[in-house]
Amino acid sequence: MKNYSDVQLLKMLREDSEQAYREIYDRYWKVLYETAFRKTTADDACDLVQDIFLYLWKNRHTIFLEVQLNTYLQAALRHKIIDLYRLRSVRERYYAQIFPSGAFSGNEYELKELNQVIRSAINRMPSRMREIFLLNRDGDLPSAAIAEKLSLSDQTIRNQISTAIQRIRLAVDHYQRSK
Repeated sequence: MKNYSDVQLLKMLREDSEQAYREIYDRYWKVLYETAFRKTTADDACDLVQDIFLYLWKNRHTIFLEVQLNTYLQAALRHKIIDLYRLRSVRERYYAQIFPSGAFSGNEYELKELNQVIRSAINRMPSRMREIFLLNRDGDLPSAAIAEKLSLSDQTIRNQISTAIQRIRLAVDHYQRSK
C-alpha cells in the first residue's frame, strides 16, 4: 500500500478497502495531530484527528476531492479547530452570564456536569423561548435581528432571552446546592 498514490487509495477507500483506510491514516495522522497539538491541547488534538478520520470512513462513498488529500485533511482540521474554539466561546458567554463574577472554578468533570445542566435547562424551555435563546447565543444574532426574523417585537425577544437566562441560573443554582 505504501507505493499507492493518494488518488489510488481514495478509489480503493470508496470500494470499502480497510487497508487503504489504514494506509491513509498511517500516512497523515501524525502531521494532522502535530498541527492540532500546536493549536489545542493533546486531548483535543487526539479527538479532532479521530473525528476527521471517522468522518472520512463514514463518508468514503461520497467524498470526491478536487484537491489533494493532504490539502483536504488539513482544511478539515482547520475547520474542526475553528468549531472547537467557537464552541468554547459560546460556553464562556453562557458562563459569563450565569456566573457574572466569574465564580465558577470547578474541575473538568464538574464542567461537564454543568454543561449537561445548562443543556437540560435549555431543552426544557418552551420551544419559542429555546429558539430565541439559541438564535441569540449560538447564532450570535442581536435581539433586533431575531425580532425581525420571527416577526416579533424587540421587547418580546429581550424578555424571552432574560427569562431563559433566569431559568438557566435557577438550574445551575439548584445543581450547586445539590452538590
